[in-house]
Parts: sequence; structure tokens; C-alpha cells
Amino acid sequence: MMNIHSRIEYIILQEKLSIAAFERQIGVGRNSLSTSLRKQSVISHEVITKIFEHFPRYSLDWILFGNKNPEDIEIEKLSAEIVSIIKQWRDLGAKNI
Repeated sequence: MMNIHSRIEYIILQEKLSIAAFERQIGVGRNSLSTSLRKQSVISHEVITKIFEHFPRYSLDWILFGNKNPEDIEIEKLSAEIVSIIKQWRDLGAKNI
């Protein structure tokens, strides 16, 4: 099971960034996150908030607690979009009859 450190490392890998580039992108000091990840120490709520603000596709619930992984969230979004498209398609078909 992934802990918060491994979930943040997962985000960094998925975004194809180095830890230093990730730190710059979210606006935290150099080595502040890398030290926490390396030592498996507490990650401040400010850092977690900045991660979520810059990468909202990863739910805060998943980052903090591991509930619902990003792939499940993406599948749910795609499923909702597919249902919407099907409804629009049906509505267009009904109007053309």
C-alpha cells in the first residue's frame, strides 16, 4: 500500500518531472520536498496544498489518504463524458425523426 510519500513520488513520475523541477513548479524551496521524501518525514500542509493546486487531477483525498487512485478518477470522468455524449447523440437523433 502506498503512503503519502510514495503517492507524491508517483505524481512526480506521472508528470515526468525531476523532484527539483516539481519543487519549482509548485513553488516550494529547493530540497524542501526532496528531503521530506528521502527521510520519509512529515510533509507540511502548505506543500500538500500547493501540490493539489498545481495538479488538481490528483484528488486531495487520494494524496492524503490513498482513497481512489488517479486512474479511477480519470475513468469516472471519461465515463461521465461518454454518458453525456450518448445522451446528446440520442437527443439529436430524436430531433431528426
